[in-house]
Amino acid sequence: MSHPPEAQLGVHLLETITLGMYSEPLHCVREYIQNAFDSIRAARRKGLLAADAGCIDVIVDPHAKALRIRDDGTGLSPEEAVVRLVDIGYSSKANTIDQAATNAGFRGIGRMAGISYCDRLVFETSDGCGRTCVIAFDARAINRLTRPGQAPTTIAEAIKSNTAFEERPSESDERFLQVSLEQISNWAVLDLDSLAAYLEQTAPVRHDPTTWKFETKIRSIADSAGYPESLDTVSIRICAPDGAVQREVFRPFKDSFDTKDARGQARRSVNVTDVVALPRGGDYRGWWGWLAQHQRRGALADVPFSGLRVRMHNIAIGDHSPLQVLWTSRPLARWCFGEIHVVDPVLVPNSQRDNFEPSDALSRIHEQLKDEIRRIEKEIRDESRDRNTSVRKITQRAENATKHARRRLEEGLTSHNEKTQLIESLDKEASRLNSTIQSRNRTDAERTQLEQALLAVEELKEEISRVRRTDADASMSHLNKQARNAVRTVLAVVKEMLDDDKLFAAIEQRVVAALRPGSQER
Repeated sequence: MSHPPEAQLGVHLLETITLGMYSEPLHCVREYIQNAFDSIRAARRKGLLAADAGCIDVIVDPHAKALRIRDDGTGLSPEEAVVRLVDIGYSSKANTIDQAATNAGFRGIGRMAGISYCDRLVFETSDGCGRTCVIAFDARAINRLTRPGQAPTTIAEAIKSNTAFEERPSESDERFLQVSLEQISNWAVLDLDSLAAYLEQTAPVRHDPTTWKFETKIRSIADSAGYPESLDTVSIRICAPDGAVQREVFRPFKDSFDTKDARGQARRSVNVTDVVALPRGGDYRGWWGWLAQHQRRGALADVPFSGLRVRMHNIAIGDHSPLQVLWTSRPLARWCFGEIHVVDPVLVPNSQRDNFEPSDALSRIHEQLKDEIRRIEKEIRDESRDRNTSVRKITQRAENATKHARRRLEEGLTSHNEKTQLIESLDKEASRLNSTIQSRNRTDAERTQLEQALLAVEELKEEISRVRRTDADASMSHLNKQARNAVRTVLAVVKEMLDDDKLFAAIEQRVVAALRPGSQER
């Protein structure tokens, strides 16, 4: 029986596993950060680095249109470099479950991620043994071979004919690996703010202690779950071409921040009071997480870390969308923020790393997450209902006060004393409404409702203040000045002795009625 012909992998497949898998240029940066992180963690396990040591420098050179990513992990010997940097789809990172649990990368194709976005892709590395290896890919020539009208060729032939290899003595015993994207075709990779914002969300970096005070609490949650290593971090610095550090990358969380409206104006203030462990019952089955505690008064749509974000090996899996399908009300997904750390090594991120490959393990985690999300949804709805009830109570109280004052105004005020009391009562309601309106945690709809109630109170207060003649004035018009003053003095003494406004008002009304000319009540 004859053997089948050897399969040839055409060069067009290379475009599928580079541009097809890393359609966003910043995704290729994530792949190089991920590989550098794996190398640093390997160096820590071997004792080459301390447990909290290890640094990745991202060197941005806009003038040369170049980006360099350099780590101080294990590095590679020339022999290892030829195999691991040139071969495609070769990786020994996940040969076993234990290896999958300790390495973020596993497919062996991420190293080629940048080939679609630059003219030249260069790897330089040393394992500290006195030799440095440089492997350079002519990315422009390789990409040209994937275009229509080119003679058919294989991936192996394209790589072999467009790759240069150099080995030279090292000037030091430094261990490192540096990948350089030269003559980058997409400026998004070189934009400092875009690059920093992307790495804040994606990379395994620590929190900024000046803006987020809950890192220790989150680490204690990871410890209780039994997965402290799932929060492994590395220092990432964005540097100028001369090596000067321009900024260090931290996670984006803040324990106090303002949300903004569509015009960029501050809408309300959010203050985080605590973080709680997920799942609430502590039954950790392939994942653990944390949820920020704050007054949830609307979507955090303009906040870059809103929603429950998924991470594995402390590297982001997509944005807020992987768990969207689990919410019964998708808008509520942006009313909160927190993280879900997947620790089950059976789960496999998909090729775009924006979700996981479907599996029974993923379905089990989704079922447990649904219970947690239902609880969060209920909490949000309960808080919203309680808040609305509070606004209704405040506005209802103001409406009752205005109805009473309006009725007394239409019936005729008994006296100037009653006029003063009504104005004081309306002043109290106006103050209560104003204080509630000034709270930055009110929604726009709540604030509108409160402002309408306040306007009604202020208008009625002004109307009452314009009253010049009361029933008492009319009732005592036939008395001389001395008699009128005597009546007012007696009423003032009665009011002071009673200390009961309602009873005094009733007595005052009877006195006023008795003093009317022609009254039979004496």
